[in-house]
Amino acid sequence: MRLRRLSSAALVLTAGLGLLTPGLLTPAAQAAEPVPNQAGGTCQPPQTGVPLPVTSDHGVLQAQVFDRQVPDPSVYAGRVGFVWGALKAAQPDGVLASSYVTAFRNAPARQFTPEWFKTNHPDWIEYTADRTTPAWEFNNQVYTPIDISNPAVRQWYITNLLDPAIAAGFKVIAVDNIGVRNDFKVSGHYDANGAWVQQFGTDPKDPAWVGDVLDWLRFLRDYLHSRGVAVAFNLTFNGSLHDEFQDKSPEYIAALDEMIDISDIWLNEQGFTVHRVENVTDDEWQLMFDLLRRHRCKPAVILNKLPTDYWYESTPAQRQWVVANYFLYRESPTMLESTGRKDYAAFNEIPEMTADLGPAITPPVHRGPTLWTRLYRDGLAVVNPTSTHPAQLSLPAGTWTDLHGTQYTGNITIPANTGLVLKKN
Repeated sequence: MRLRRLSSAALVLTAGLGLLTPGLLTPAAQAAEPVPNQAGGTCQPPQTGVPLPVTSDHGVLQAQVFDRQVPDPSVYAGRVGFVWGALKAAQPDGVLASSYVTAFRNAPARQFTPEWFKTNHPDWIEYTADRTTPAWEFNNQVYTPIDISNPAVRQWYITNLLDPAIAAGFKVIAVDNIGVRNDFKVSGHYDANGAWVQQFGTDPKDPAWVGDVLDWLRFLRDYLHSRGVAVAFNLTFNGSLHDEFQDKSPEYIAALDEMIDISDIWLNEQGFTVHRVENVTDDEWQLMFDLLRRHRCKPAVILNKLPTDYWYESTPAQRQWVVANYFLYRESPTMLESTGRKDYAAFNEIPEMTADLGPAITPPVHRGPTLWTRLYRDGLAVVNPTSTHPAQLSLPAGTWTDLHGTQYTGNITIPANTGLVLKKN
């Protein structure tokens, strides 16, 4: 085994945390992942032949999700590398923009109304099981659900949604609202003769639905790659939702994994906060963390939705939680976004997201029953993702300071549901 050279400071930190002592690690932590190198982690640049966002092996690489509240994109300088759903292709140097479409509807082409589809292509409209109600997404009755398995629909989609964006100069297409499950209860459509065509059953994880979606995503990727354009899929993990859309099942996760693999870039709109005061914890945290680490070399935007109207109304502790988790799971292609309810699509200058610990020295390490840490050249990410149990951590000699100026030395208690980004003084 060839050991890479560490700086003297890194050696001190590593020795102090016991990270080079196998006996102090859980078996899973010892064998789970290779140790990243200092120049960009374990991830090699994807060989896709299409433009992808810039990467960084240190600090917080930000993304901007929609930009309709960003009048001057020069604010992105040195911080934002990718815009999901941009209004225009032209961006500052180093910023890659994507044009917005939806996966199963005609958005954003509002000129094609539901009445237009009924008049011109009634056999393209997808209905629920009553065979009368279109399978509206989010009860939005502006955009029409269409049969993406129909070759004529696919050609229409290319001509009216994809090709105009490419002609406008976009090098990435952002595809929104990809349903891993059939949560809007698409059942079937009528054919050109008015006969009913049954496509899907009532199970939201009907294999026929999953198969159609996978085929559609591959079709989109392959067409866009033929035009030299990348595809960015919104594939949000629903395991941490507390509503009827929550799903933690192995078959759901397997389908999600397969769809992420098809993408060039993927957006996950849940992250480790879900517009709730409480963070994502316990088994929901573990599922999310495992998903992100499985796809750690895929360019990704992880959006953490804060529970307040504006980001600055959220607690400093929750904002530090977001960044601590980012430093725990991130690799060089990983991007972060965080927003409140009303500053979504604005550029949010969140001070915690200016943190920089230098390159990672180790992969994430599971320390004991609850605690996770990750060593960086200039500091340490610490996350206790349990909702109930505090954890103990012995810091190396010296004083460590978190993102809000609180200092720590020696043996410290990490409360449940807590993330810390610690920098060595």
